Amino acid sequence: MQDLPKSKYLVLIADDEINTTIMLQRIFEREGYEVERVHDGLSALAAAQALLPDLILLDVQMPQMDGFEVLRQLRGKPETNSIPTIIVTAKAQQSSDIVHGFNIGADDYIQKPFDPRELLARSQSKIRSRQLEEALQKRTQELEALVRVGEELNQLVSIDSLLSMVPYLTLDLLMADVAVICQCDQNGKLLTSQTQKRHDANIALTDPREILDLFLLDPFPNVWPTGRPVIPSIRSGVVVPLENNRSIMGLIVVGSDQKSYDDNHLRLLKGIGRQASLAVRNAELYEIQANYALHLEEMVEEKTQDLKSAQQLLVRAEKLASIGHLAASIAHEINNPLQPIRINLEHMLEDIESGISIDLEGLKSTQENVERIRRIVKQLLEFTGRRETASSEMQMLTLGPVIEGVVSLNKKLFNQNELQIDVDIQDDLQVYGNRDQLEQVFMNLMLNAHAAMESGGCLQIRAFKEKSNVVIIFADQGVGISPDAINQIFDPFYSTKPNGTGLGLFVSFGIIQNHHGSINVQSEEHVGTTFTIELPIYR
Repeated sequence: MQDLPKSKYLVLIADDEINTTIMLQRIFEREGYEVERVHDGLSALAAAQALLPDLILLDVQMPQMDGFEVLRQLRGKPETNSIPTIIVTAKAQQSSDIVHGFNIGADDYIQKPFDPRELLARSQSKIRSRQLEEALQKRTQELEALVRVGEELNQLVSIDSLLSMVPYLTLDLLMADVAVICQCDQNGKLLTSQTQKRHDANIALTDPREILDLFLLDPFPNVWPTGRPVIPSIRSGVVVPLENNRSIMGLIVVGSDQKSYDDNHLRLLKGIGRQASLAVRNAELYEIQANYALHLEEMVEEKTQDLKSAQQLLVRAEKLASIGHLAASIAHEINNPLQPIRINLEHMLEDIESGISIDLEGLKSTQENVERIRRIVKQLLEFTGRRETASSEMQMLTLGPVIEGVVSLNKKLFNQNELQIDVDIQDDLQVYGNRDQLEQVFMNLMLNAHAAMESGGCLQIRAFKEKSNVVIIFADQGVGISPDAINQIFDPFYSTKPNGTGLGLFVSFGIIQNHHGSINVQSEEHVGTTFTIELPIYR
């Protein structure tokens, strides 16, 4: 009969037979119990309410109030409704009496006379059941409290808010006089702390740095006075660490001069500590993420500005390179005819000084080269000036008459060289454009086709609608363009003709772009070349 430790459990015996109460007292005292005896119902009710025993042995037939009424009133009061009660009687022989006793809250029945061993076994069983029930209730309350703490803390993402909330919650749950939370770095240096004190508690507070330093000497969960105190001025307390991956990040400590703490309070504070550690770590990660996001935005903005600056420098460099290339090309194209002009003029000057007649052929050559320079300058002026004049000269144009007019101007030239022109133009092809400039583009393409078909052939000119564009095609049967040259034909001063200026297609490309269109070329050597122009339909 040694299942339960002899920890002075109190048994209340209520029976009107004095000899029976004395016998029961001796049985229980031999097993280490404390015993109180009463001999009537009213005394039993008063003793149960005053002493709150661990077990009540209750007779049914007693003066002033029977055992059933005592039990009924005990079960009606919160402080006594869970005290294990065994009815010990010789009177309740009928099943209806036993059922009635169980219905009003009896935990067990035992008949007189009884075996003391059976009585002790049943008593120990009821006390153990009550202990387990109380432990389960307490554990349930602790878990519910931890859930509430977790919900409260998980709503906070600010470390300062967390450090203010944890002592407040802990003070309430452990009914403490004071609660302190400290946060430290990896070297144990105090970063921040919060202290919460019960408003009526007269306690001298200890510096959080001293609490942290004392705890870090032995950083393990602890209950005092049995263990080492971290707030020596407080009679009883509990301390647990805040941990992340076994690294100490702080502590929580509660203390009281009125209450004595035990392992149950330590278990509860450990749970709070785990919740607080997770919440603080989450807040730290959130702060890191927020700072990183802010810093990332700053870095993106900085990189964007760098890219804009680099782009501006690149555009400027490309412009300077284009200007340099164009200037070099212009200088080269003008310098070529200037060379014979200078030589011819020198010869003419020598002939005049020598009284010799001026060479007419030299004069004609000079005139031709001057004319070449004039054409180059004229085409450059047309290209650079078109952007200023085009918008004011734009109008709705019907393309058929424009193309047919250019064909009429060149028909005699093509006939002289026995070249054919095949024209197929849909009716009512309307675009928004500058007539003179488009005529210049079509004229240039016809003359290029004429030059490419020295051995004969046919130039096909077609124009039709395709989706939202007007498509114009010039396809010749000439010598074609080599793959190496086809990517350069729209560059300024690039020409495949011996006497070409290299500005015709360059100017044409710019005109079509200014009309919000496109011009492309496909060519195969010894087969022919096709230029395709697309212009938006006029709406």
